[in-house]
Amino acid sequence: MDKKYFFIIGMPAAILLALWTQAAFARANEAHECIQCHRRLNPSLVTDWELSGMAESGMNCTQCHGSAHTNETDSKKAVMPSIKVCGTCHTHQAERFTMGKHGKAETALSISAMGKKVKAHAPGIFDKSCATCHNSICKDGGQCNACHGSHKFSAREARKPEACLPCHMGNHPQYEAYGNSRHGALYRSRGLDGNVPTCATCHMPEGDHMVKTSWGFFGVRGEEPDPQHSAAQNTVKGAVEMLGPILAPDSFRPSMAQWTEHRDKMVEICSQCHAKSRARENLSACDEIVAQANQLAAEFIKSADKLKAQGVLNQKEYFWLIRDKMHAQRMGMYISAFHQSPEGVLLELIHFKRATMAVQKQQSEKMTIDEKR
Repeated sequence: MDKKYFFIIGMPAAILLALWTQAAFARANEAHECIQCHRRLNPSLVTDWELSGMAESGMNCTQCHGSAHTNETDSKKAVMPSIKVCGTCHTHQAERFTMGKHGKAETALSISAMGKKVKAHAPGIFDKSCATCHNSICKDGGQCNACHGSHKFSAREARKPEACLPCHMGNHPQYEAYGNSRHGALYRSRGLDGNVPTCATCHMPEGDHMVKTSWGFFGVRGEEPDPQHSAAQNTVKGAVEMLGPILAPDSFRPSMAQWTEHRDKMVEICSQCHAKSRARENLSACDEIVAQANQLAAEFIKSADKLKAQGVLNQKEYFWLIRDKMHAQRMGMYISAFHQSPEGVLLELIHFKRATMAVQKQQSEKMTIDEKR
């Protein structure tokens, strides 16, 4: 080839290579400056980052945090990355997250009368309780580090049940129910060996971030074929709508077709370890617990309604009675059932029965007083 033409063709490539090298050097220098400063100020943060897959891939701090923050006095200029940032690389996971209930957690809290009451009367408690879970996972569309802890962002760590623990316990006792099940016992014995069912195994097959179940979070379905259960469920829905969270989008399955679709998916997941016939039989037994929980709840609500009508309870007292003695026990029963915690089902039943008897006793005493007047 003519040297002149070789020179003409080679020049653009050389310029591009030089520019790329210069940019790469600038990025490396930029990352070096961030790490040098934060190694002194936040050494554990840097250690986690250096162990991350993103650090190994050559990413630097500015790709997630922007470049406006340059020294110790302007730290507020650093961008706190949301799912919008993470989604530029993890597109599928981000899309599926926004389609599921976790992606609607902040909306659920803002709609809820219960959340509004706590925020109005005890804002400090609200910020350190309800909002900690509902907003931390969903702020600005989603916060991936709610499950993938900063700055390691380990997928393996997020697959451990402990990643779900901070939000799914107490009022939402999935972690306790799982922990007291045979599945939980296997996890404690073996760890994360690939054959032990964890929360992610059942609810996030193949890393699916949508996280949906057939009954939804509130244990009701829009179409109920059994007339007796349908009547009880309608009573429950009315009370739970008063509390508010069920008004959030996609909090339960509105049709039997959708319910069946998600049930079939769960049977496929269970059949990785169990026979399909056994999986369907066990899940059907759990459906019966949902129906019994709704029957018990409907009985409780009707007794509470009578107390309110008699003037024994005002609206505020009625609201919190329904929240504490109906909503919590009912959810605990079917959550324990589906997570295979037999003791949890029994304890919630006992609590439910006691609470119902106490309300019925109040109602009876009021009637006796009225008769004596």
